Amino acid sequence: MKCPYCEKEMVKVFHGEPNDELAIESFENEVIIGNCCDSNYNYYCEYCDRFFQI
Repeated sequence: MKCPYCEKEMVKVFHGEPNDELAIESFENEVIIGNCCDSNYNYYCEYCDRFFQI
C-alpha cells in the first residue's frame, strides 16, 4: 500500500495481542504492533510519520 502523500510504501499496523509470527514481522519492519485496543488506523507511513485508515 502506497502513502497518499509521499507515494512511499507504508507498513501495516496490527492491533491486539500479537503472536510469535507477528513479533518476528515487527522486528523485520513488515508490521507495526499497535496497542491492544481497536483503533481506526491500519497503516503507517514512516516517511510522513502519519497513520492512515485505508
